[in-house]
Amino acid sequence: MLEEKFVFKSFLAKLGHGGAKVDFVLDKSDYALGDSLRGELIVQGGTVEQQINRIDIELVMSIYHKDHYYTQTVGKIPFHTPFKIQPEERKSIPVSYVFPMNLLLSSSSISYYFVSHLDIAGAVDSSDKDFVQVLPPLRLQNALIAFEQIGFYEKHDSRSFNGYLQEFELKPTGMFKDQIEEVEFVVSLEETGIRLLLEVDLYSFFGEKEIRREIWLDNPLCDDPTQLATHLQEILTEMIQNPQSYVFHSAATQGIHKHTGFGIAAGAVGGVAAGLIAAEVIDEIGDALEDVFEGDEEEQNFAADDFFDGDED
Repeated sequence: MLEEKFVFKSFLAKLGHGGAKVDFVLDKSDYALGDSLRGELIVQGGTVEQQINRIDIELVMSIYHKDHYYTQTVGKIPFHTPFKIQPEERKSIPVSYVFPMNLLLSSSSISYYFVSHLDIAGAVDSSDKDFVQVLPPLRLQNALIAFEQIGFYEKHDSRSFNGYLQEFELKPTGMFKDQIEEVEFVVSLEETGIRLLLEVDLYSFFGEKEIRREIWLDNPLCDDPTQLATHLQEILTEMIQNPQSYVFHSAATQGIHKHTGFGIAAGAVGGVAAGLIAAEVIDEIGDALEDVFEGDEEEQNFAADDFFDGDED
């Protein structure tokens, strides 16, 4: 009778009923780029002894675009040492992971989750899913705070992935609202500071005018949002007063508003995504690729060659 009961339990465990389970316990749910995760992977034994072949933890990025979700694994934490888990045994495995500096940030269209997969010999595998938020590092967060101090706020669809990088889109509500329609930028996080490529959409008599400028913000400046706000205000004011000094085109004369892909630089936020996501998926995300390959030669050269190669301001 006992043997029959054991056989029945083993049969159910192979089907996933009463089998071993996995649970990834995180120290928190919000992580900035460069942060270290500390957690534990808990394997809970079921009703019978089972052989665990391997455990895989994957960080998965999900991009929502035009009613479709595109997913891509952007990080892995492997545990390849097999072991046996006894009935009702609780096994805890410490886990650590450092979030790369060039991941896309979480947004209305970009999300992340960890998938923990337990490979059980001869049985239905167990898995666990845990969502996390990927946030800006402090230097970039301070830059966004500085923009807020001079009246710029992120739009709902800001932080979109254009096929190359992540674009930030800001709307003016204060002193610049009658002169600037929108500010967009991409950012590169470097050891001694951050580099922004600004695209400023100006109101003009002949229609919207786009001007671009690369700026350098060193770490001491990024540590003080108030001082940084003053610096950004001076930069935008100078761009408004001297638009002819910067690369620009009139949207009215071209008939369309182009959101050109800015290119890829080491340390650029979102740069890792372009190298990981399959080409056919990138073709579906945003209009950036179409702009680059169908735009005029001058714009293509600017996007590919000039991004983050200019002088520091």
